[in-house]
Amino acid sequence: MTPQASLQITDPSAARALHQHHAFLGLFVQPQSPSEVAVRAGMAANLVHHHARRLTDCGLLFEQRREGGRVYFQLAAREFRVPMTLLPPGDAQGNGTADLQDLSGGFLRAYERSWALVHDGEEDVYGFGDAHHPAPPMTPPDAPSPEGHPAHLDRLTLHLSPQRYRQLARALSALLEEAQAEGHSAGGVPCTLAVLAFRAEDTPHRSLSRAVNSFLGADPA
Repeated sequence: MTPQASLQITDPSAARALHQHHAFLGLFVQPQSPSEVAVRAGMAANLVHHHARRLTDCGLLFEQRREGGRVYFQLAAREFRVPMTLLPPGDAQGNGTADLQDLSGGFLRAYERSWALVHDGEEDVYGFGDAHHPAPPMTPPDAPSPEGHPAHLDRLTLHLSPQRYRQLARALSALLEEAQAEGHSAGGVPCTLAVLAFRAEDTPHRSLSRAVNSFLGADPA
């Protein structure tokens, strides 16, 4: 048996498992035994085997072979397609809800790590402007970050036409496409880069606002 090119998910429990364990599932692109995955994931082999069996029961993994007393699991497909109506936003693992919970929780943990290394004198910056008085440019940081992978948030709110909104959202996502095609950095660690774009609350004011909450620091010399 070989993985399917694409697999349609029709069971809500499988869709929830796919979202909840997508990082774990990514370790099985090629056939892997629990002991092999345990080393990469920093987990006990029996726990990996338990999760792999559960995900096999959901149809997300399959038993690819047994060899030398070991069982090898592999992804059931290279692509899983989940109808959006299967997990509505009100579901704990629903579209949007679970994604934002994962992002916010992960970012807050990273932010706390970066904040613990903050130096006296560092500042959060909020800039405002309108059609007559543009927002002042952001002052670049003057010192490198004390950590290799600092938390970074850069948020901009302004009035956009539908065409310009889509253009900018696609341009931001294109950077993620470029990073995905580039692949892992040698000796790198797991990092999350995210793009959020949405229509903000209606307001009678035509304001422009930007908030940067970042520990990136200056580029090393």
